[in-house]
This record gives sequence, structure tokens and C-alpha cells, in this order.
Amino acid sequence: MFLRMVRGLLVIALFSVVAPTWADREITIPKGKKIRDGYFRAEYLGVFGERSGRAWLGTGFLGGYEIEGTFQRTRESRWTSSFDIAYNYTPPITDIAPGLSVGVQDALNVSENGRAVYIATTYRYGNEGELNQNTPTELTVGFWTRKTGFFFVGASFPFTDKLLFVAEHDSMKAAAGLEFRVAKGVQLKSVFERDGTSLGMSLSHRF
Repeated sequence: MFLRMVRGLLVIALFSVVAPTWADREITIPKGKKIRDGYFRAEYLGVFGERSGRAWLGTGFLGGYEIEGTFQRTRESRWTSSFDIAYNYTPPITDIAPGLSVGVQDALNVSENGRAVYIATTYRYGNEGELNQNTPTELTVGFWTRKTGFFFVGASFPFTDKLLFVAEHDSMKAAAGLEFRVAKGVQLKSVFERDGTSLGMSLSHRF
């Protein structure tokens, strides 16, 4: 049921007029940013050749708030659903001030990692290269109440304005990959984790 809903929303977004959003996650860790108000985002990330996968359906509202439905399936279990909610005190300002968000991941406490309250700070640094000067480098540090660890860190570095290297550590495991911005509102990802290589797509649409 959840998989069919995710697929349907992805198809709708793909054939709609797409537009950029501010991502609120590196790969899975939260950031000091949010999805813009009036935008909808659908994302899927799955391990190639395995039954496991993750999906997110989110939107921003009321200026600083964001809510995101989360769906996860492991090799041993069926799809489970929960939601994340966050408040962004301030967005990051490049080379001037960091962005700051607080929130709750897995509010229903159904995932393997469990519910976590967090605070995330994201710093943005301008680049001067000919190929990446329009896309800043970002560094995220934060703390949460996860039973698997209390901190998380993440970073994104643009090789060009369309191709970025992304990495994170959630205090239990590391992940890294490439993000390709195909067009406005359309992103492809390849993520390398200890459980395998995940492939994914993110689509956003203004409503």
C-alpha cells in the first residue's frame, strides 16, 4: 500500500512542473534547513538488488515548520510508516550565519533506530571555482537522543553546480555518495553504505 502510494506520488511529481526545494536531510540525518513552504517533495532510496528501501513525503508550512511522512522496509520486515516534524529557527546564510533546526524523527517510534529528538546546525560556505561557484559547500553537525549514539555529522561538496559529493555519519555508521541534479526539482542519488549501494530519486513540486 505504502509503496504504491509512493510510486503514484513520484509519477505525479515527475509529470508536473518541478521546482527546487531546500533539502532538510544529507542522506538520512537532519539538517539546519527545511523544505520551502508551498513545496512538496517525494524521495525514494533503495538498496540495489535487495528488498530494503526508504521513502519520504514532505512539505514545509507556516514559515518555519516541516512535516515528512517516512516509510521503511528491511530485508526481514514489511513497510512501516511514521513521520518526522521539525522547526527551523533560521536558515543558513552563506559565509555569515548557520541554520538551526530542532525536531523529532520517527515520532511513532516504529523504526529500527527508534524515536529521536534532535538539534541540527548547518553551515554554508561559498565556492569560487568556475564550475561550483553557484552552489555552496555545507557542513552539518547535530545531536539527538537516539539509542545508537548521540551525535551526527554530514557534509556536501559540489564538484559542479549539478554534481555533488555527500557524506554523513549518524554515530553508528557512515554513508557517502553522489547527488546529480538533473533539472530543477529532480535529483538522482547513488549512496554507498555498509549494507550495499542505494539508488534513489528525489522530486519536488510547488502546489
